[in-house]
Amino acid sequence: MRWRTLLSVLLGLVLPLPLAWLLYMAMAGHGAAPPPPRDKVLIPMLSFEERSRLRTYEQDCHTDSDCEPRLRCLYDMRTGRQSCTDSLCMTDQHCGDGFACRTLRADNGKELVRACSLVGVRKQGELCDELPNIREEGCEKGLLCQGFCGPACRMDAPSSCPEGFFCNEGDNGPSCLPTCEGRSCPAGQRCLSFSAEKASVCTKVHGHDCELNPCPQGSACTRYAYPTNPGEAWMECLRECGDEGAPPCPEGTVCHLFQCRKSCDPKAPSVCGPGFSCGNRPGEPSTCVPG
Repeated sequence: MRWRTLLSVLLGLVLPLPLAWLLYMAMAGHGAAPPPPRDKVLIPMLSFEERSRLRTYEQDCHTDSDCEPRLRCLYDMRTGRQSCTDSLCMTDQHCGDGFACRTLRADNGKELVRACSLVGVRKQGELCDELPNIREEGCEKGLLCQGFCGPACRMDAPSSCPEGFFCNEGDNGPSCLPTCEGRSCPAGQRCLSFSAEKASVCTKVHGHDCELNPCPQGSACTRYAYPTNPGEAWMECLRECGDEGAPPCPEGTVCHLFQCRKSCDPKAPSVCGPGFSCGNRPGEPSTCVPG
């Protein structure tokens, strides 16, 4: 009988791991909040009565200190506003049709907030926004966004991601991210890393490739990539401006959104160079922008 007892003990140790994984996958399918990382705290979802008693709820903010203790400062890409909020959902059932409950970073980077994110059309391995304002910038149903769309995976099982992808822990749980390291890219493209997680894809680089050719002293390498422009990236060397004590922008540039950008005339956009266009908004200077 001893071998039966030993077998029961071994099964008791082995079975919980895949069972826990299946349970997590079932919950993930309904957008349930994954357990937060050990160094992060998930802000709860408050009741209507609790929200109504908070003076700063949905008020504009710059940092978490502008919000009452139970709220955090969160930027919403859909509205362009940064406001005080709690978690707005805990599962997909708290969101309307076409939305999924996703985890986002609060202003302090140490706490997490859940919000309803628009389900999009981006496929596995494509760039994405975590809180898109149009469907073309969000992941399709069943995929998680860590800068790139990917399915859920297991950190202890690299084979849970297909070839050309690796499993990376994220705020919404681990998901598969693309990598082109060690692979050849098509002519005119190169393997470019887009995030601290080392996700990388083959892309065409517009502008000054400051990863290969460092920027002059006083300017910083800035890169852009947009979900609606797959296979393309923009890189520039830009100076900071607008803050107290910052030097004025060099001749031929203007301060726009705290960066010295090349000025231009919409009637003569060719001055911006390949891959850039002359853009402007009412009341703002015309500058060369990606696209």
